[in-house]
Amino acid sequence: MSDSIKPKERPNEAFHSSCPSCGAQLLYSAEEKKLGCGHCGYEEQIDTATDKVVEQQLEAAVNQAKDFVPEDLGKKVLACQNCGASFMVDAVQVNASCGFCGSLKVNEEAFKHQYIQPHGIIPFYVSRTEAIAAFQRWIKQGFFHPFKLRRINAMESLHGIYIPFWTYDAETESTWSGDAGHHAHQVGTGPINQQPGQQRQGISWKRGSGVLKHFFDDVLVVASDSLHQRYLLKILPYRTDEVVNFDPRLLVGWEAEVYNLEVDKAYHTAEMRMDFRIRQMCAAQLGGDEQRNLNISSKKHSQTFKHVILPVWLCSYTYKDKIYHFTINGQTGKVEGQKPTSYLKMGLVAFVFIACLVGLWLVKNYWM
Repeated sequence: MSDSIKPKERPNEAFHSSCPSCGAQLLYSAEEKKLGCGHCGYEEQIDTATDKVVEQQLEAAVNQAKDFVPEDLGKKVLACQNCGASFMVDAVQVNASCGFCGSLKVNEEAFKHQYIQPHGIIPFYVSRTEAIAAFQRWIKQGFFHPFKLRRINAMESLHGIYIPFWTYDAETESTWSGDAGHHAHQVGTGPINQQPGQQRQGISWKRGSGVLKHFFDDVLVVASDSLHQRYLLKILPYRTDEVVNFDPRLLVGWEAEVYNLEVDKAYHTAEMRMDFRIRQMCAAQLGGDEQRNLNISSKKHSQTFKHVILPVWLCSYTYKDKIYHFTINGQTGKVEGQKPTSYLKMGLVAFVFIACLVGLWLVKNYWM
């Protein structure tokens, strides 16, 4: 810890959400989808208000005050020395492993954190029990994987963690022009390499242009580069219309990653996705069986953003000294993961396939 950090700067007690019945700590349960007290059984519905989930102007984001300090909520920030992830755990938690790579090499960072306040959150709807069951079903699927995978147990390395996202909105107006080619069948009159009366395929080109206006709503970008974005992109989408006001009580007992990709830098990723979608829509307007020289000029304005944290179950398991990742969308239950390939099985299938081809060739050429 930095020498400039004095002990009195840390909160004396962890963030406490008291049970109104007995005063014990309230915890969010993914099984019950409620806040509950494990001492007296009190339960409380989560607040579904959305009045604080409002768009923020992107232009002002760089200068926006950082008003979110994890330590004020009874959290401490740990940094993984293996993969570089930074994540929050309860301040009273003694030991932790990295949910992204499984490493035990995690150190507490100095108390110097200030982040943009999350505007919204989607609580966990998929429970730990459901996540384990999903892993056990998934790990047994697929033929071209080693049989030993079926004995892997995910319970020790399964982490429920809130992942930071930026969402972006933008108004866009694009002008486009290009050539649309339409296939036309022509009857030949006997030129070289073509018999008289034989049909050939020609292309009739027609110039086109137009204007496309489109509003992009909630383009999601992972606000961290510690876990490669492709793992999370494959478990999208989230039902972002179910985002509710950020409530720190929902974080008690759960891990939460903190963003390391600033809002202005992450916007470049969102803009590339918008441009890709704009190109698809302009191409659809141009039409034709083929296209060429499609040129697009786009303008974007009224860009806004929100900072939301979304639930993900992570598992990193090791097979033959190599780490494989497994993720579950904590809202929808959608599953994605990595598995090793059994080259023995692939070789056997290839051998059988080649043997069948050889057999068919022999039958055709010698026995018929």
